[in-house]
Amino acid sequence: MYNIQMKLHQIDLNLLLLFDALYRHRSVSAAADEISLSQSAFSHALARLRNRLDDELFIRNNNLMQPTLKGELIADKLSRALPLMQQALNETIEFDPTTSELEFKFTATDFTQFSLLPKLMAAVTQQAPGIKLTILPASNPSPAAQLENADIDFVLGFSHQLQQSKTIGRQTWYRGDYCTIARTDHPALQQGLSLDTFLKLPQVLIAPWGEKSGIVDSSLAKLGLKRKIALQMPSVLAAPYSIINTDMLLTVPRVVAEHCAQQIGIEIYETPLSIEQYQLNIYWHKLNSANAGQRWICQTIEQLSPACSQ
Repeated sequence: MYNIQMKLHQIDLNLLLLFDALYRHRSVSAAADEISLSQSAFSHALARLRNRLDDELFIRNNNLMQPTLKGELIADKLSRALPLMQQALNETIEFDPTTSELEFKFTATDFTQFSLLPKLMAAVTQQAPGIKLTILPASNPSPAAQLENADIDFVLGFSHQLQQSKTIGRQTWYRGDYCTIARTDHPALQQGLSLDTFLKLPQVLIAPWGEKSGIVDSSLAKLGLKRKIALQMPSVLAAPYSIINTDMLLTVPRVVAEHCAQQIGIEIYETPLSIEQYQLNIYWHKLNSANAGQRWICQTIEQLSPACSQ
């Protein structure tokens, strides 16, 4: 004798629900009613299962459908397996922000930290005092690469366009525009900042990942123009301090310029060319979309900036 092993993918799992109903009711009509099938459809499905398992499974006796020996063996295991399967489909991980002590790991540039963390930490401290946020430096411009290759929950990202992904979820919490700054009393800017002056003066390029050009350069390239780069650096927040003793210009998000203008001697000018708005996003892997803790983080961020959420 030999035994043929049946693989789970070789059988329609709906037939197991049919088997379970018939085993419990011992009646085709009652079992068919429970799973919303006609008696004819039920009988055809039962025939398929009998053929697949090479056993009668149930035999009519005294007007009841009595299980065969193999039917009894299947029913014993199935009665334990089906509730577990149902539980697996409906189970959610409980998350109570007031008592949770979970840790959430983010990667972020200094600017995205500056833009979000003050408000987010105020909300976390008030609503979820046991939660810990760990912020790691962003080492790759691709949110997908960071989320797939590192042990992190979220990426705080900076972008100029909407991104669609089958694997990465995204939510925008802030949109803003740019301006250009220079040291106070800049000798070349007594009459304001024109495009011609903008192109003549040396400038700072912000490149968090060592890029050779930025949004200003791509905007100029559309006009067939190019600026003079005197300094390249990765930090948006440190860059304003690099120009206060030079004639360099720096184009930065306006929120950074206005913050720094309260602390150091700089003047804010309208950038003399059209530059699209930037957006600050939070990214997560869609494999974690059902995670209650991660959903809470996203909802909290959405409440912090409801007009910008996506």
